[in-house]
Amino acid sequence: MNYIRQQMSPARFVLLSILCLAALVSWVKFSRASVGTITKADLSGAWQVSLVLANSGCGPMSVLVNFTLNSTGSATNATLVSHGSCGDSTVTGQTFTITSLNSNGSGMAGLSCGASCGWTFNIQVTPDRSVFNLVDVASANPGNFLGGVAIHQ
Repeated sequence: MNYIRQQMSPARFVLLSILCLAALVSWVKFSRASVGTITKADLSGAWQVSLVLANSGCGPMSVLVNFTLNSTGSATNATLVSHGSCGDSTVTGQTFTITSLNSNGSGMAGLSCGASCGWTFNIQVTPDRSVFNLVDVASANPGNFLGGVAIHQ
Protein backbone atom coordinates (compact mmCIF):
# COMPACT_ATOMS: atom_id res chain seq x y z
CA MET A 1 0.00 0.00 0.00
CA ASN A 2 1.19 3.38 -0.87
CA TYR A 3 0.19 6.32 1.28
CA ILE A 4 0.30 9.68 -0.33
CA ARG A 5 0.78 12.59 2.00
CA GLN A 6 -1.02 15.66 0.84
CA GLN A 7 -0.39 19.10 2.18
CA MET A 8 -3.34 21.06 3.48
CA SER A 9 -4.12 24.00 1.32
CA PRO A 10 -3.93 27.44 2.99
CA ALA A 11 -7.67 27.93 2.46
CA ARG A 12 -8.48 24.66 4.27
CA PHE A 13 -6.11 25.58 7.08
CA VAL A 14 -7.75 28.98 7.55
CA LEU A 15 -11.24 27.44 7.48
CA LEU A 16 -10.26 24.76 10.00
CA SER A 17 -8.67 27.40 12.26
CA ILE A 18 -11.81 29.56 12.17
CA LEU A 19 -14.02 26.57 13.00
CA CYS A 20 -11.80 25.62 15.95
CA LEU A 21 -11.82 29.18 17.23
CA ALA A 22 -15.60 29.39 16.90
CA ALA A 23 -16.00 26.12 18.81
CA LEU A 24 -13.69 27.33 21.57
CA VAL A 25 -15.51 30.66 21.92
CA SER A 26 -18.88 28.89 22.11
CA TRP A 27 -17.66 26.76 25.04
CA VAL A 28 -16.11 29.57 27.08
CA LYS A 29 -18.32 31.27 29.64
CA PHE A 30 -17.44 34.93 29.78
CA SER A 31 -17.41 36.61 33.20
CA ARG A 32 -19.23 39.88 33.45
CA ALA A 33 -18.14 41.96 36.41
CA SER A 34 -20.82 44.16 37.83
CA VAL A 35 -20.12 47.83 37.68
CA GLY A 36 -21.24 50.55 39.98
CA THR A 37 -21.01 51.26 43.65
CA ILE A 38 -20.13 48.34 45.92
CA THR A 39 -22.07 48.43 49.20
CA LYS A 40 -22.08 46.38 52.40
CA ALA A 41 -25.52 45.03 51.46
CA ASP A 42 -23.97 43.56 48.28
CA LEU A 43 -21.82 41.34 50.49
CA SER A 44 -24.59 39.83 52.62
CA GLY A 45 -24.63 36.06 52.81
CA ALA A 46 -22.33 33.18 53.71
CA TRP A 47 -18.55 33.57 53.35
CA GLN A 48 -15.49 31.41 53.87
CA VAL A 49 -12.09 32.98 54.56
CA SER A 50 -8.70 31.32 54.45
CA LEU A 51 -5.95 33.11 56.36
CA VAL A 52 -2.25 32.44 56.73
CA LEU A 53 -0.49 33.86 59.78
CA ALA A 54 3.25 34.31 59.48
CA ASN A 55 3.58 35.33 63.12
CA SER A 56 1.42 34.27 66.02
CA GLY A 57 1.98 33.09 69.56
CA CYS A 58 2.47 29.62 68.07
CA GLY A 59 4.47 30.54 64.99
CA PRO A 60 3.01 30.11 61.51
CA MET A 61 -0.64 29.09 61.39
CA SER A 62 -3.49 28.60 58.96
CA VAL A 63 -7.04 29.63 59.83
CA LEU A 64 -10.36 28.86 58.16
CA VAL A 65 -13.20 31.25 59.05
CA ASN A 66 -16.91 30.83 58.20
CA PHE A 67 -19.53 33.51 58.82
CA THR A 68 -22.70 35.03 57.41
CA LEU A 69 -22.76 38.78 56.84
CA ASN A 70 -25.98 40.75 57.27
CA SER A 71 -26.88 43.74 55.09
CA THR A 72 -24.91 46.12 57.35
CA GLY A 73 -21.68 44.13 56.91
CA SER A 74 -21.67 42.44 60.33
CA ALA A 75 -21.58 38.84 61.49
CA THR A 76 -21.70 37.48 65.03
CA ASN A 77 -21.49 33.82 64.04
CA ALA A 78 -17.88 33.55 62.88
CA THR A 79 -16.22 30.20 63.50
CA LEU A 80 -12.42 30.03 63.33
CA VAL A 81 -10.70 26.68 62.82
CA SER A 82 -6.93 26.98 63.15
CA HIS A 83 -3.93 24.74 62.67
CA GLY A 84 -0.44 25.52 63.92
CA SER A 85 2.53 24.21 65.85
CA CYS A 86 0.58 24.58 69.14
CA GLY A 87 -2.12 22.27 67.78
CA ASP A 88 -5.56 22.65 66.31
CA SER A 89 -8.40 24.72 67.76
CA THR A 90 -11.94 25.87 67.02
CA VAL A 91 -13.36 29.16 68.30
CA THR A 92 -17.05 29.92 67.74
CA GLY A 93 -19.30 32.95 68.21
CA GLN A 94 -16.78 35.52 66.98
CA THR A 95 -17.51 38.71 65.06
CA PHE A 96 -16.54 39.80 61.58
CA THR A 97 -17.41 43.39 60.72
CA ILE A 98 -16.79 45.46 57.62
CA THR A 99 -16.01 48.75 59.32
CA SER A 100 -15.68 50.83 56.14
CA LEU A 101 -16.29 50.23 52.45
CA ASN A 102 -15.57 52.62 49.59
CA SER A 103 -17.62 52.56 46.40
CA ASN A 104 -14.72 50.87 44.56
CA GLY A 105 -14.70 47.93 47.03
CA SER A 106 -11.69 48.94 49.12
CA GLY A 107 -12.18 49.21 52.84
CA MET A 108 -11.47 47.89 56.32
CA ALA A 109 -12.77 44.92 58.31
CA GLY A 110 -12.26 43.47 61.76
CA LEU A 111 -12.28 39.88 63.02
CA SER A 112 -12.37 38.84 66.66
CA CYS A 113 -10.49 35.66 67.54
CA GLY A 114 -11.24 35.09 71.22
CA ALA A 115 -10.77 36.94 74.48
CA SER A 116 -8.57 40.03 73.95
CA CYS A 117 -7.82 38.89 70.41
CA GLY A 118 -8.68 40.57 67.13
CA TRP A 119 -7.31 41.67 63.81
CA THR A 120 -7.89 44.65 61.52
CA PHE A 121 -7.72 44.05 57.78
CA ASN A 122 -7.52 46.14 54.64
CA ILE A 123 -9.91 44.55 52.15
CA GLN A 124 -10.60 44.79 48.41
CA VAL A 125 -13.82 43.39 46.96
CA THR A 126 -13.89 42.19 43.35
CA PRO A 127 -16.29 44.04 41.02
CA ASP A 128 -18.59 40.99 40.83
CA ARG A 129 -18.76 40.94 44.67
CA SER A 130 -17.91 37.23 44.91
CA VAL A 131 -14.41 37.51 46.45
CA PHE A 132 -12.43 39.88 48.61
CA ASN A 133 -8.87 39.78 49.83
CA LEU A 134 -7.77 40.57 53.37
CA VAL A 135 -4.38 41.72 54.61
CA ASP A 136 -3.37 42.94 58.03
CA VAL A 137 -1.18 45.99 57.49
CA ALA A 138 -2.74 48.15 60.19
CA SER A 139 -0.53 49.67 62.86
CA ALA A 140 -3.21 48.59 65.38
CA ASN A 141 -1.82 45.04 65.15
CA PRO A 142 1.95 45.29 65.63
CA GLY A 143 3.73 41.99 65.08
CA ASN A 144 0.78 40.38 63.26
CA PHE A 145 1.30 39.29 59.67
CA LEU A 146 -1.90 37.90 58.18
CA GLY A 147 -3.28 37.62 54.69
CA GLY A 148 -5.96 35.68 52.92
CA VAL A 149 -8.99 35.58 50.70
CA ALA A 150 -12.75 35.40 51.29
CA ILE A 151 -15.10 33.60 48.92
CA HIS A 152 -18.87 34.08 48.83
CA GLN A 153 -20.51 30.70 49.22
